[in-house]
Order: sequence, then C-alpha cells, then structure tokens
Amino acid sequence: MSAILSADDLNDFISPGVACIKPVQDTTANQEANENGEVEIQIDSQGNPLEISKIDGKQTNLSPAQISLADCLACSGCITSAEEVLVAQHSHHELVKALKSQDKIFVASISQQSRASLATAYDLPVETIDMLLIDLLVNQMGFKYVVGTSLGRKLSLINEAKHVIANKANDSNPILSSICPGWVLYAEKTHPYVLPMISTVKSAQQITGCLLKSLTAKDFAVPKSQVYHLSIMPCFDKKLESARPEIFGDVTPDVDCVLTAKELIALLEEEKYQLVPKINPPIVNKPIDEVYTSVAPRNWPFVQYSWTSDPGSASGGYAFNYLRLLQDDMILKGHNESDFSMKVIRGKNSDVYEMRLMYKEDKVASAAIVNGFRNIQNLVRKLKPNGKTTGKVNPLVARRRARMKTDSTPVEETADPSKVDYVEIMACPSGCINGGGQIKPPNDVTEKDWIDEVLTKYNTVPTFDLSLHPHEVHSFIEWSNTFEQEFDVNDDRLYKTYFNEVEKPTDPTAILVGSKW
Repeated sequence: MSAILSADDLNDFISPGVACIKPVQDTTANQEANENGEVEIQIDSQGNPLEISKIDGKQTNLSPAQISLADCLACSGCITSAEEVLVAQHSHHELVKALKSQDKIFVASISQQSRASLATAYDLPVETIDMLLIDLLVNQMGFKYVVGTSLGRKLSLINEAKHVIANKANDSNPILSSICPGWVLYAEKTHPYVLPMISTVKSAQQITGCLLKSLTAKDFAVPKSQVYHLSIMPCFDKKLESARPEIFGDVTPDVDCVLTAKELIALLEEEKYQLVPKINPPIVNKPIDEVYTSVAPRNWPFVQYSWTSDPGSASGGYAFNYLRLLQDDMILKGHNESDFSMKVIRGKNSDVYEMRLMYKEDKVASAAIVNGFRNIQNLVRKLKPNGKTTGKVNPLVARRRARMKTDSTPVEETADPSKVDYVEIMACPSGCINGGGQIKPPNDVTEKDWIDEVLTKYNTVPTFDLSLHPHEVHSFIEWSNTFEQEFDVNDDRLYKTYFNEVEKPTDPTAILVGSKW
C-alpha cells in the first residue's frame, strides 16, 4: 500500500478481499520451468525468491509478482482496488521519471475539487491556487498546457442529460451515473445485475483527456502517443478509470497519470518544488482569464468557462443538471417556465436525497443523490431483479413499520432513489469533495469542519449554469461535432464507456500477488 494511503484515510471503506488474485501467465519461462520437473520455491538470504529443481538442484531466480491497473480492473479480489493497492504506473515517482526523460510533451488537467482542497490546505483563494498550480506545472516542471476539467465536465453533463431524457420513457429502472469509478468497480465485482442500468457516458476526466491530447498533438505536429497527460483528481480510483482500455476506435489512452491533491503535496516535498514560493511569481499579478488563456491549447474553446464549476452537488451536479435541462426542453415545447418548481425530499441521512421537477402540482421528473457505500448497498438491494433483497428484515424494523401504518399521524415522505429517473452515485460520503485523495485536516480540525471548509472554497469557484444558457449548450454541441470531424473521432470514442462483470476466479493455478513465497 502507498505510504500516503491507508484504510484509516478512507471514508465508508469496504475491506478488500483476503487476497489479490492474478492468473499465472503461460510464458516461455514457465514452460522452461515445467521442463525441469517438480520444483520448490525458497527464499535466499537476501529475501529473493528462488525456484529449485528437485531433479538436479538447479536454482533459478524468480521475478517478484507484480500487478498493473489492468489486473485490478479484471480482478475480483478487491472492491475498490486502487485504494488498497500501490499502482506503480500512476505514482508521482513515475511522473518525475517521465519528466526527466524529456521525450514527451506534458499537459495537465485539474479538477475543481482538487483546486478547492489545495486552496483550503494553503488558506488561499481558489483563483490564487490556480495561478500557483499553473506556475508550478509550466514554469517549474516544464508542462506546455494546463486546463481545468470544466469543458469535459460540461460536455459530460450535456450528454448525460440527453441520455437520461431519451431513455426516461423506455425503462422503469433508474439510470445510474458512472462518473465514480469506485462505485462502477463495486457494481462490476459484486452486483452485475445493475450494469445495464449504468450510464455509458464518460466522465469529465476522460473527455478532457481526449480533447486535450488531440489538440496538443495538432499544435505540436506529433502523434497523440507523444503527449503525456497528467490529471489531478480528488480520488485514487480515478487511476483505474484512466486504465480502462478504449474499445471504440483510437486506443491511445486519454490519461497517462492520475495524481490526487495528497500525492501532489508528496511530490512537492520530495522534489523540492514550491507551490507557494517565498516571493510571489509574476503570474499572480496577471488577470486570471489571461492566465487561463495563455496555458490552453491554441484551439481550446470556451476558455471563459474552462475553469468554472456547475450548480448542484460538489460532485459535478449531474442530477440537478438533468432536471434543469429537461425543464429547458419542455419549455421549448411550449410549457410555461413560471409553472416549474423544484422539490427536495430528504432521505434517511444527509447523503441521500431526491429532487423532483414539478410542473404546477405534477411531478414530471425526479433524480436522486446517493453518496457513500452504505447508502449504495441499500440502493442496489432495492434494484435486485424480481424485487428480491439480500438478507432478512429485522423484526424490530418490521414492528416499527406496522405501528407506523396504524398511526394516524402523517409520516414525512422519505426519498427512495430506486424509484427516480436518474441517480448520481458517489462512493465517498459527501461526494467527490471528500474524495480519498483530498488533503486531510490538521489534527486540531474535525473532519466534518474540514469538509465544510473545502466545500466553502469549492463554492467560490465561478459557476456556469448550462440551463441558463441554452444557446451556449448548442455551441458546446456544435463545437464537439466539429472536433469529431476534424480529428476523425466518433461519438462513441469521445463519450462512451463500457462495463464488464468481473467473475470470481476459478483457475486453480492462480497466484497470490505480493504473497510471500
């Protein structure tokens, strides 16, 4: 496990499996070993594994077992694998190694939640942190471009709303968001029956990566494989999302390295970089819009919106955005704007609530927020086919429900995410603002107070509400269509992801990765 990550850092953590399972590869080395007959595995005085033939005593050095991100995606040993396994490809050490090789063009994208986390940790405005991050990446580390993830998020929001609206009348089950890779892995490994309900629209990270790499490659007249994209995210599981292989067209990965805010701090400490130098760099005296424009690819569109946030939750506002864009669609069809309202129904805790779009007195659409694995478990149980749920009903709960039925006192309505059109799901309590990779509070600050501070910083990021700018929505769509034509990228490659059921291993020759020989 990474030195900066432990289970104690994680919220609502579900322990991984007892072992991480990786099938033995049928390599030439294995075939040669088989020819030596029966062998015994021993450890030498330096702790290195040896294979010793029982026929002639011949000793062969063995390489330590290793895992990759692809192994994590295919393995059923863990629930959220990236939070329990040190993934070598996506560490700050690998980034430093790549920077020193100087054989790539380096670009970066930064999420809104990570910016808020760093701003809170350094007690600075988000705008100042943006300038300092750009100075760090461009002037100290040699990156060519740095962008916010807002363009990718807005395209994701638009396509998510279109997807839900198109499917609203065709399926009684809710559509479940897929922008949280921890939740997606949990579904793939434990509840595959919900996979058909999960939206296939990509997250802001992946859409941003495709756009950024393509435009950078054009600017420098190099293939996309020569562009190295660093994504700074609030969550360790985003590493696994970046490793999901592309199956629609071009297979060049859109993200080469994901670092969290916490890992970025470790990078600064180890490599002696300065995010906040003793003397302010000249960049902090420039207008912020000028700074954003100066470090974006030449054809990066909507620069004025590229670092903005979106209304709704601190995880992107997907549920809220769906309802608002549906409202816009209904207004275009003749409904009276003043007759719409939004009603909020609270759940059993603060991490579950439902939003209902009302037209006069009628509910026309609904969406829910579900954060945290405990709440996710309750949701997926209700979505089990044929209404079957796991486990028995607690007798005390059954008696309480019976009393409630006979009690004449009106019972306050409670949100039921299993009965809405769309559910925005995040593995972490409080959502992405409380991601496992966010910077932790000082010892004298409670976790709740710290999250509130980060959320306050997040809410200072200027907001661009798509529903209030329908013409801009069309501009985003038109630009993305032009991009697809220019770079020969189809809708599936830019916007579509996929999911696979991860079956439990049945191979008796499976090995335990990282086990002692």
